[in-house]
Amino acid sequence: MTSHGSAPRDAKFQYRWVADELRKEINSESRQPGERLPTQEELATRFGVSRATVNQALSLLRKEELIVTRQGSGSFVASEAGDTRQVPRPAAHPEGDVWAVVSERVPPVLLKPYLVEAFEANVVRLDVFSMTTESLAARVVDQKDRIVAGEISPPRSVTARLLLPNAESTSLAIPRQVTGEDDPRVRARLGGILHSHVTMLRSALYELRRLKLVEEVDVQVRLVPFSPQMKLYILNNRVVLQGFYIPEEGTATLPDGEDVATYDAYGTGATLYPFRASADSTPEQAGVVRAARKFFDATWDNLATKAPF
Repeated sequence: MTSHGSAPRDAKFQYRWVADELRKEINSESRQPGERLPTQEELATRFGVSRATVNQALSLLRKEELIVTRQGSGSFVASEAGDTRQVPRPAAHPEGDVWAVVSERVPPVLLKPYLVEAFEANVVRLDVFSMTTESLAARVVDQKDRIVAGEISPPRSVTARLLLPNAESTSLAIPRQVTGEDDPRVRARLGGILHSHVTMLRSALYELRRLKLVEEVDVQVRLVPFSPQMKLYILNNRVVLQGFYIPEEGTATLPDGEDVATYDAYGTGATLYPFRASADSTPEQAGVVRAARKFFDATWDNLATKAPF
């Protein structure tokens, strides 16, 4: 998602903004499974919107099975979300079309527990293809804090390769005005957002080197002239997490205060689908990891250019 800041002025899209803010809190585990959400009145006050808008946002989250509402008790974070955070057991060998069956058995998960696992290795490697690295940057800061606090042993090295859309490219599919017109202001806004999150991530990792906790730190950023259609995390070369960017209509508030109707990918904390290559993984799971690594390396080597920041 590339929409941030205060509520959109267009009431038509305010409920999506409220839903996305709550979705981020749920998927980042700021709100735990089973936790009761604030009342509609409290949420309306917090977000500066009407109770009807809050009700629309909660309805959207119910459809996504992120919350449940109990008559007379309020809305709660769905407990099922917690169950999906466990690393999945390898699927048994199916009959027939293995790829279709395997994908049906892959449950959605969250980034955080996989990143926790990745940073407990001696050599940490992150290959990421995303719109802004917003989710990753926040989670990497969490891992930096764990290392600084002595909660885990520092890895010997951390390497991150970040693939991002080039905000100067006029061919980006999203974010784009709903009229189809290329608006440099919309792209510049995207550029500012991704630069901000890359700076956050880079600062966190290099702080570990400055504190002499991690001997080797390397963060490289390259840009591609198109928008990713899915976010891709490859962690330590053996775990792949994929999540789809679903283009939806919304509004982007530009620096001059103008609201522009855009198509963008909403849902920063969108669920991810995991694949793992390990000794007890199925050949299908390991095959997805190999294919993802090949895709990332080819895109990095052949289509991407070094970012100017």
